Amino acid sequence: MKLEGDWQVSWSHQLEGKVGTLTALKDGVVIACGGVVRMMNDLGDFVWKRTFQFDVYRLVSDGSNIAVLSGPGFHLLDLRTGTPLGEGRAVSGGFRDCIPRPGGGWLLADRGDHIHMFNRDGRGIRRLRPGRIRKLIGWLDREHLITMDDDGHLRCLRLFGENSQRIIEGRRWSWASRMSSGRILIQSVEGSIFEGVPNPFGWDSLEQLVETGVDPLEAVRTGDGWWMLTMDGDLDRIPPAKNATWPAGESIASNDADIMATATRDGLVRWWESPRLISKRSILLRKMVSEERQRIDWEQRQVVFEAARDAEENGLLTHAVELYASLGRQEDVRRILAMKEAGG
Repeated sequence: MKLEGDWQVSWSHQLEGKVGTLTALKDGVVIACGGVVRMMNDLGDFVWKRTFQFDVYRLVSDGSNIAVLSGPGFHLLDLRTGTPLGEGRAVSGGFRDCIPRPGGGWLLADRGDHIHMFNRDGRGIRRLRPGRIRKLIGWLDREHLITMDDDGHLRCLRLFGENSQRIIEGRRWSWASRMSSGRILIQSVEGSIFEGVPNPFGWDSLEQLVETGVDPLEAVRTGDGWWMLTMDGDLDRIPPAKNATWPAGESIASNDADIMATATRDGLVRWWESPRLISKRSILLRKMVSEERQRIDWEQRQVVFEAARDAEENGLLTHAVELYASLGRQEDVRRILAMKEAGG
């Protein structure tokens, strides 16, 4: 299967159970089916598996560990091995969202009106009460976090020093993506899709990309732009492009560069690769083939050279001349011909 721009599905795998969420890494994908979390590498092979008591509904990676939201709890797993880090934390009603902190650590919003700050090992640091938060969108810097509240306003929270918050503008929005490289996709209550670059006091830029008719579920940004998963399970290029819609499922994740992973609710996982990554892999494969051919050629030349020396030492000079000539060693050919003339 190919997407617009020649994105390709490199592999797919049918898992048992319903997929609740997934997160894409540079060299693999972590998937949750019910209470089972699995990591698969970029070739589609299983790496590790971990089971939780409750269904997992959110997976977030900081590049070293995986944050797992399951039932009322927050857990950390080592990304390489799936080993639990610490005992986890839980709150009444559970957590709604999770985001890595710049410089290390985690920030979680619960289903009430609190946010919880943890260090990189999952140990609690403090709890704040900014009001009910629908989504943690992304960090502007180490201090300022953009969120969407329950009323649909975008808020900027200042979480260091003297804590404060402000609504960045008066408009209400119905949906927003995660922030990627300072940019977000956001949907107005009328249904239009915009791309914006927020700041603590408003927008550096805000551009309408789609007028109406789109029902976004999730969106990810890659090296060549935005991709949106709709309520219908279709994967669309944003802004829309001709022949750029494909069935994908209900979950999507990206490494923000050249990888996307999608999953249907019934467990079909697909690993998508960008044209640039496919080209890089093709170049690498050709280089490996060339190096292997050179290695084999060198080994064969060594065998012929040793056979030529053995022939020379055993007085089989004519055979030795033929072997040296096949290697292009003209000096050895002339030397042995001179020996034959002198002996003849």
